[in-house]
Amino acid sequence: MNFKKIKWLKAIAAALALVMTLGLAACDKGEGESSSESSDTSGDAEPAVVRKVGYIFRESVTELTFTGQICEQRERASNRSSMETCYIDNVPLSQFEDAVVALSEAGCTDIVACSPTYLNVVNSSVAKKYMNLDFICFGDLTDSRNISAYSEAPYQGAYVAGLVASYNSKTKKIGVVADSALPGAYPVINAVQLGTLVVNDGGAEVYVAGAEKNSEIEEAIDALLDNGCDVIVCYTNSGHSADYCQKKGVKFIGNLDYSEYDVEHDYSKMLMYFYCHRDDFFLAQFKSMKLDTWTPDVFIGEMGNNVVNVSNALPEAANGSQHLIDAIVPRLTNGSAKVFKGPLKDTNGSTRYLETDVMTDKQIDTMDWYVQGVKRAGNFRKMVSDPLKSSLEIKS
Repeated sequence: MNFKKIKWLKAIAAALALVMTLGLAACDKGEGESSSESSDTSGDAEPAVVRKVGYIFRESVTELTFTGQICEQRERASNRSSMETCYIDNVPLSQFEDAVVALSEAGCTDIVACSPTYLNVVNSSVAKKYMNLDFICFGDLTDSRNISAYSEAPYQGAYVAGLVASYNSKTKKIGVVADSALPGAYPVINAVQLGTLVVNDGGAEVYVAGAEKNSEIEEAIDALLDNGCDVIVCYTNSGHSADYCQKKGVKFIGNLDYSEYDVEHDYSKMLMYFYCHRDDFFLAQFKSMKLDTWTPDVFIGEMGNNVVNVSNALPEAANGSQHLIDAIVPRLTNGSAKVFKGPLKDTNGSTRYLETDVMTDKQIDTMDWYVQGVKRAGNFRKMVSDPLKSSLEIKS
């Protein structure tokens, strides 16, 4: 499905309809009618479509985080389109419906659920209960009557990260600190391992440590270093994973957009970074809402539509790193290189996909197993039995 082409055609069709309507109205005017007389439609004209979009975030919106950057992208798209938007952050799953109600009462007609944590409750109950609202469900591939599904392929960036990490590693042991609440954590981790095969036939050993809070991230990175990892790939909501790697003096790859930061000075141990740029997606959604052409759809952000991006190799990266990036990124972008192409085995050595197989988007999105070569260094996430409740404060 070509999302951009479909939305573009709908926008053109709406614009042409408007031009034809205005043209016919002009032809129907009598010669003696003034423009003021002809424009007096009393109460016959349909009211303009008014839309307002509310975002719900699971985490706090801070500057250098996965959540914070989505919020910044929301704001930029809002400014470019003049769409009114607002948000509530720090919303646990138990309060998701409360947040939907609060945003609806504040005039929101559309809700963006910005965490895969919300998927089940949106699909199973909330969207059906509030049919007057339209939902964009982040991290999903299933659309319905009032749900547009949005997912992305950060694993493409992670594949490049695995390649560069392996190329820069002396121990051939790569660590991944990952937050399982982020979209596609399993595919990201597996893609790092598969990326190492580009540099080494046998690949590198990839150790994964789960973490969410900053203190957990520090424990996870320490465990990865204890296992001999000399390059760390970050996939966390918090930018603290990069900060801690820098503090420990270990080479690392970031998963946030550092393009506006002085990475050479503040993150001198960073080899490269990968990230998702959603401005154009949000802008397209807002424009279709304004034209009243918005319909539930399925969209996957990837390199091919400029959502998934990777940086150039940074000064800390070994000579030749940029050449490797330049060689693989165009192939991932045009689709000639597939990250999850068989043969693929799991950590038990069982064949999951044959050499002739290419995993579908749905199979990748629901992946819950590790490919051969991935080892667990531990899960440092601490389950909180009674999470803090959100104040449900609406911010803009």
